[in-house]
Amino acid sequence: MALLDFVKMLRPVNCLMAALGTFIGYSIALGKIDPCFNIGIAMVVAFLVCGGGMAINDYFDLAIDKKQHEKKALASGRIKPIVALVYSKLLFLAGIVVAFLYLPAMAFGIALSFSILLVAYSRFLGKAKYLGNWVVASGTAFTLVFGASLIGNYAVVSWLALAALFANLARELVKDIEDLAVDKGFKKSLPMILGKKKTLWFVFLYYLIAVAAVYIPAFLYRFNSLYFLALVTVANVVFVASFGRARKEKFASAQKLSKAGMLVALIGFIVGVV
Repeated sequence: MALLDFVKMLRPVNCLMAALGTFIGYSIALGKIDPCFNIGIAMVVAFLVCGGGMAINDYFDLAIDKKQHEKKALASGRIKPIVALVYSKLLFLAGIVVAFLYLPAMAFGIALSFSILLVAYSRFLGKAKYLGNWVVASGTAFTLVFGASLIGNYAVVSWLALAALFANLARELVKDIEDLAVDKGFKKSLPMILGKKKTLWFVFLYYLIAVAAVYIPAFLYRFNSLYFLALVTVANVVFVASFGRARKEKFASAQKLSKAGMLVALIGFIVGVV
């Protein structure tokens, strides 16, 4: 049981993205980039809650991981299940307590609610992927709204969060198509229910919603920086390319393109404030 195993269980890149999303949501709501104590604390809370979610997911997915991801610390036995459970509880508790002590009531409420949602997902929705996809995909959207809750201004952020939600939903469905054979007998996904072709129509629909939603702040709230428009347009082109790869059943590259598109979009969100 090494320290590195605990770090890997956190999925630190995912947790850092949660912290970044929080900062972006805060900056958009504020209308400028202005690092302060509150946003620093909120980023720490986002990191801790995300880490707790990753650890609790490994705990409840132990039986599946022993067959599919046996190299994971928990599945290999390097970390005992009870240790992983306590680790997750401590991460959640630390995030919630810090939010309660230092952040506004709305931010605390979001941190608490999403913590409960992550536990419920791992405990009850892990096998029902067609429902769990919404929880996973909402991760980026929640962090944007969480950051905005420090200011209380959700006008622009709500639309960008909606775009992020549906772009991530599309990627989750592509991953489900790729994992069809692996998931059989363990989880129930939308491709199992509808088949590949019908699921790809949902991928198309979700990307379409994401592409449309991201431009709405430019028309309603004059959030129309040239850099913002240029970068989200590039991101949308990448999403279209991702869908094209998925149609050709190149699912791994489709997912990589989708992740790249989301990263470009997030950069676009923050430069829109500058």
